[in-house]
Amino acid sequence: MIGLLLLGACNLGLQPDIHDATVIKSPRIEPTADIYEVGFLRRGPINQGSWKLPPDVRVCANAPITKQRVEKALDFWRELGYSFNEIYYNDVSRHCTEELFSYSTIIIDLIDGTHKEPALATTTTWIESETKRILKAKIVLKSRYGNVERILEHELGHAFGWKDCNRTGHIMNHNWGLSGLDTSGLEKAK
Repeated sequence: MIGLLLLGACNLGLQPDIHDATVIKSPRIEPTADIYEVGFLRRGPINQGSWKLPPDVRVCANAPITKQRVEKALDFWRELGYSFNEIYYNDVSRHCTEELFSYSTIIIDLIDGTHKEPALATTTTWIESETKRILKAKIVLKSRYGNVERILEHELGHAFGWKDCNRTGHIMNHNWGLSGLDTSGLEKAK
């Protein structure tokens, strides 16, 4: 089943909320909407798909994040057993300048006017409904918050198919103020 998953908000102290929206679409791009709200009983992370091959990561030239911050976030996921193919920085290719971008790619860019205020970051992930294969993902960050600790790590979690969870101290906690570096349940099976 194809669904639009609207995930819970993350709170960055007194700052605006982060709203993560994960869109699941078939290769034919025929979405139907399901609403997902973080449940009070949902304690651990749930995965909704996986990449067939390690994705490329393209950090667009407009992305409000440093290379060092991106590397730290990528290393966070590498330590959990995830891998990436090529990493491109200051990308000005069609992947970053056009609405359509290639499969097997995670884009990191500046948030645009299509997000819901007061979102700090949004991840859109395309997943093939029958195979649960992640086809591509796009992370957009608000300019002042791109380099804030744990935001990109959390958004990369959505790019790897993980939903928000309510566990205090967990990287996938939907509330930034209650999140942390706990990664239990996220380790990639070897």
